[in-house]
Parts: sequence; structure tokens; C-alpha cells
Amino acid sequence: MNKAKDSGGTIFRVALWYIFILSIFAGISVWLPQIRGDAPEAAQAVDLASVTPEKLAEMGKMIVFGTANPSFGGGGVPIGKGQCPLCHMFFQEQKADRCPVLIGEEGRSNNRVKEDRYKTFASRLANGEPNSGVKPHATKGGEYLVESEYCPNCYVVEGFGIKGTNDTESPMPIINKPPIQLTDTEIVSVVSFLQTKDDGDFTKWTAKASWESYWGKPLKADTGSKEGEAKAAPAGPPVALDSDTPEQIVQKMTCFACHKIPGISIAKTGMIGPLLIEKTNAPNRIKSPEYQKAVKEGKAHATTPREYVIESIMNPGAFIVPGFADDMIKDFSHKFTVAGLDKLVDYLLQQDAAEAIKQNLDRLPNEKEGPLKKADLSSPEQKAIANATTPKSDGRHASISGENAGGKL
Repeated sequence: MNKAKDSGGTIFRVALWYIFILSIFAGISVWLPQIRGDAPEAAQAVDLASVTPEKLAEMGKMIVFGTANPSFGGGGVPIGKGQCPLCHMFFQEQKADRCPVLIGEEGRSNNRVKEDRYKTFASRLANGEPNSGVKPHATKGGEYLVESEYCPNCYVVEGFGIKGTNDTESPMPIINKPPIQLTDTEIVSVVSFLQTKDDGDFTKWTAKASWESYWGKPLKADTGSKEGEAKAAPAGPPVALDSDTPEQIVQKMTCFACHKIPGISIAKTGMIGPLLIEKTNAPNRIKSPEYQKAVKEGKAHATTPREYVIESIMNPGAFIVPGFADDMIKDFSHKFTVAGLDKLVDYLLQQDAAEAIKQNLDRLPNEKEGPLKKADLSSPEQKAIANATTPKSDGRHASISGENAGGKL
């Protein structure tokens, strides 16, 4: 009789346990973002003969924020195709200080071109800025705003240059080139937004005329996507999926705007966040005095490299790498599926100093660990680098790694 009761009690406890586990999974499925695919955003067709300045400014706002009504609560930042809010502050409610604040930029732009500092840049780059080929020659505020999109290095606001460049190089990418690749009309719409957003005064709007006077030619309309080409992405934030490659995840989450990552073709120029070689970084970071201090304060909790990388993505404020600011986007927990997060973490944990050196990537000057040096690598790592860069007998060079052969990550 007692055995029967014990058996019944065991079955009841097991049933409760299964119900508890199923409830957890049900909760996770509700919490995760809805899965959808994202096609690359295509340019919107614009009829320049009939479009109004107000419409262009609205388009610019959509390119900046991806929404007509941006909200900045809970650490989240709406990010549009231009990815500008990653670094720039457009409204007081927003948190972003990596690059100059763009509140009141229309008024400031008219003064920039009169500064001796601008004239110094124009003289130094009289033969063309190396990355863009542009020669600084803006004479009015609107032209300065146009120039800034095509040539961020044509004028760098003091205090916002890449560390170690004496404020002569900007961390901002060239906006009309990959991976952002805004069209001319899209850039004009962003300038329209900048010129009118603060007080809605369209008497100051010169975006189209400024573009044409700067480049000395008429602005041609974008035709938009044709049949068979990519359509505009659906509304809502991008989501990192299990079906995405690491490169696609890096592009969706805009990691490339701040970080350099070995093996990711679009992540070669980020000058805002640390070099992401987490096979090398993560084990050292969790042992560092700075991280252990964060642990004692109850902010950080990772005990393994994998936990550290996940924490860095899901809770970036838990630990700030020395030399950097606490300005990473805080809403990635709503933008990754579990499988998508695992895929990116797995990839980052495979990247080490040797791989970065093979691809001519290095740490930023403000990274505590200092620049990467071959002398710091183990003998097998140095041998791997030598093998990767030694010409084969047929005169061709070996690929960086077997994984990269054929364009695979």
C-alpha cells in the first residue's frame, strides 16, 4: 500500500517537473523576437521634380532612425539604414557621444567652413582625401553637411578623431560606400532632415541646391529597386537568426560600425570599439583586475570566455573594457534569437591574435593590451601566419585560412 502511494507521489512530482520545464520553454518562445528574414534595403524611388522639402526631410528621418517616431526608452536606440544614431545624438532624449552632437547642426555648419581649422584641412587635403578622393571645398553650411557624408576625413571636429591621429581621421565610415552605401538622393534627404529637424524651419533648407553646387552637376533621381532586385526591409528591428551567417549577423546588428572582426569582410574599419578577437581577449579579460572589480560590485558575472562574450552582447554595461565608453546599444536581447546569438558567440570565440595579424588587423591605440605583435604569439601561431602568407609554387598566395577559401567564413 505504501509502495503504491510512493509510486503515485513520484509520478505526480515528475509531472510537475515536466510542467515546470514546459512553462519555461513557453515563456522563452514568447520572449524571443518573431523570426523573419531581412532583405537588403534598397533605395526608394524619388521624383525630384515633384517631391517637397518636407517629404525629403521625412525620408531623411526614416534613413536615420528607421521610423517616423523614434523612441529612446530602456536603452534602446532605433537604427535606420544610415546607422547614424549609433554614434550621433540627434535629440536630447538620446544617448550617443561617440561622434559630434547633431542638435543645432544647421547653425553650426555655417560656421565650420569659416574656421581656420577647416581651411587647414582643405590645404592639407588639396590633392584629395585618400579614402574618398574628395578635395574639401565647402563654402556654405549646406555644402559642409553634404561633404561630411562623402568625406568624413575632410573635416574632423576637434576631440572626435581616432585616438592617435591628432584628430585628423574620423571614425565615421564613408556613407555612400559599402556597407551603408546611401544613394545621392538619400544623402540629400538626410541633409534635409539635419537642416530642418530642430525648429521645422524650411526657409533654411538648401540640401538639393547645396549638393548640386558642391558637386557642380544636377542631382539625378534614384530609380529604386527593379524587378528581381532587393526590396526594402520590412518594418521593425532586424533579428539575428540561426539561418544567418556570421557576416549577415554582424551586418544586421551593425557591429561593423564600431568593431574590426577577422574574417568578416565588412568589419575591417571599425574605430570605436575593441578588436573582437575573443579567443585571445575573453580569457584575459575575465581575469583582469577591472573585471574582477565589476564582479565584486555585482555588475559582471561571467566565469568562462563564452559567458563573457554573451554578457558583453546581452548586458554591455556589466563591464566596460578600459579605454572605452559605456555607449554600446543596450537592446540586443530583443534582436537575437538564441540560435543566432550562439552562432555569433561561437564565431567570435574562434578569432584570435594570430588570425587578426594574418588579416592586417590591429587593436586601437586606446586598448589596454597594446598593439598586436608577432613576437607575442606562440611558435605554432607564428608558423601558421608564415604558411598563410608564403607564396605557393604556382605563384599564387595561400588563402588566409581553409575556412575562408571559396568565400566561406
